[in-house]
Amino acid sequence: MERGLVRLLAALGRLNPCEIHDPARRLERMHLRSVLSGLLLAFALAAPAAARPVAPEAIRVTTDEADSLYALGGRMYSEGRYREAIPLFQRVVTLDGRNANAYALLGGSYLQMGDYGAAIDAFERALQLDEGIKLAYLGLVASNYLTDRIEAARGWVQRMVPILESHERDRYLASLSEQFPLLGLPGS
Repeated sequence: MERGLVRLLAALGRLNPCEIHDPARRLERMHLRSVLSGLLLAFALAAPAAARPVAPEAIRVTTDEADSLYALGGRMYSEGRYREAIPLFQRVVTLDGRNANAYALLGGSYLQMGDYGAAIDAFERALQLDEGIKLAYLGLVASNYLTDRIEAARGWVQRMVPILESHERDRYLASLSEQFPLLGLPGS
């Protein structure tokens, strides 16, 4: 997991936001998306189903359908089939509007497709439901950084710090500082 984060941060750190639409950078962005998708999927699918809250009024069939669609969406996401995963995750959050992990993977899918506005909305919704989803914070940092919203990206880093375990904090901040130099974090 840590190596995936380091690879993601390294890939993002090499990207200059001013060059993000340069066709010569397309291959590098594709690699970035591949690394990011693996990281986001690993975090989201590692959460046990019991950690995904289900609205009490949801009937069993709806819960089963949401779980099945979530699993199918996760499989498509892991295969890089983001366009196909989006409607599945959209249906999951319609059936189970409290599934923070589905919102996070929906955000990851939008991010992979280059729809940064929709990605930001989905990641923010995930964090409204569960402030402990690190992949949503990372997705918000990446989405904002890739769209040259450095102040917003910096703000998401600062919001992520309190949820990190003490043994993670220094490692995350050092990696973020090194790989996202435009953020101007301490130690950069």
